[in-house]
Amino acid sequence: MSITALQDRLNRSVRKFADDDRVFDKFVKPHRLTKTLHLIERRFDEIENAQPVEEKLLKSLAKLEQKGATNLSKRDWKNLSWALSQKLLNYEEKILFTFVGTQLVEQFNQMHFERIKTVYFPLLYSYFAVEKSEIDKRPNNWVALRAILNTHRSTLFQNTPRPKQWLTTLSDYPEVLSNEPSKRFIQDFLHSGNNSVSTQLASLNIAPNSWFWQSLIEACIKSIKNMAEDDFIAMIPHFLRLQQQNQLYTTDILKALLERYASTSQRGLVHEDLKQVCLTHWGNPQYDAAAGWKNVSESTKNMVIQWFVRADLEAFFKLFSHTADVHRFDYWIKFIDKISFSQIFLGSAAWSSKNPEHKAFREKNRGRLKELVGSSPSNNAFLLKIDNVYIVDFSDTGNACYGYSQLPFNTERRSTSISDLKNKQRSVFKNDYNEGIGLSHAGNWEKRFDERLAEIGIFANKESKPTSRYAYQKRRY
Repeated sequence: MSITALQDRLNRSVRKFADDDRVFDKFVKPHRLTKTLHLIERRFDEIENAQPVEEKLLKSLAKLEQKGATNLSKRDWKNLSWALSQKLLNYEEKILFTFVGTQLVEQFNQMHFERIKTVYFPLLYSYFAVEKSEIDKRPNNWVALRAILNTHRSTLFQNTPRPKQWLTTLSDYPEVLSNEPSKRFIQDFLHSGNNSVSTQLASLNIAPNSWFWQSLIEACIKSIKNMAEDDFIAMIPHFLRLQQQNQLYTTDILKALLERYASTSQRGLVHEDLKQVCLTHWGNPQYDAAAGWKNVSESTKNMVIQWFVRADLEAFFKLFSHTADVHRFDYWIKFIDKISFSQIFLGSAAWSSKNPEHKAFREKNRGRLKELVGSSPSNNAFLLKIDNVYIVDFSDTGNACYGYSQLPFNTERRSTSISDLKNKQRSVFKNDYNEGIGLSHAGNWEKRFDERLAEIGIFANKESKPTSRYAYQKRRY
């Protein structure tokens, strides 16, 4: 018994016990039974629209070649409609773009409606399942397939007593079979985000590498260039969700977002969500091995590096080192335009802290942090590469600042000894006897630091802007 017949029998039974004016007054509406019916129906749909295995597709293609179109069964035609989207054994391209595909499209074009309705969904799937690059090379068969789907769309919907969800969606959004299939969805995306678009089209089962998604994403990316700055900033979360749901286009989306953000007045402000997505997919831009950063300009890459540097310094002074001298933050941040690398070393207190903010920062920067050993639990350290010099400074008072021409620690190790970071023999700062020293923070240390750094060719592009401890602590992390 079919699902439709079963539901009709159920409805007749219910109507026996209820008059027209008081439907369901005598009996509770069978919600659980109705839910079960929908579940069964969905499973039947999934089975009906399940893609056959390659072996069956090849058998139907061989039958077509050996016996001709007139000897094919209903199942064969369904297999062949699925085969259009596949690159099968002994075929260099997907069947739709081959000579066999041309023959099949011609056969489907001549089919009467009763046969077409049994293969309509596989044909629709094949229409979406090809890539834009394939269509660009040989568009004729694909365009002809779209015409077949367009010709029978309305008739199929009108002659189906209980249309499946995909057919309802196709009826609601006929533009997917037009010359501008993504135009309406671009506006939907820009106003409500990709979740809305994906939900609307879920029943069509569009492949992740479909020309449709590429067309939609390319159009959305182009719209970035013409957006007002405030509109663009507000749209970044939408585009990050678009990237999450369409991983194939991660590079294109991140590149567009970063380059556009770099041209805005907010370039110097860290966009935390965008920063984290880039770190996840492209790695730390401070490392040359992170090849993903070659997709953006050097200027844009430097912008993101400065995000990491600023976030590291703010976390160091505000989040982890409440006893640290805030004037050190004001001093080192003025070099941010020249800093290409930063590293935080956490003492045992910060490394194992249960503070939720501490744990969140450590999680977000997993792999970037190192443990400082051999020092007091409260002491932390940071390293900055300013031009070609590595500067090391500490949070606890009584610790001098050191400079090195090479990294003073082993990058492969998770922990670093304080003795590696406080090595006078290797320090580029020298006394009158040309002996390596650390720079003390006593007295008017900022002026002395400027002089010492100038001796080794380091000058700040910005002036230090003093920040009161109270104002700094009020800053939102």
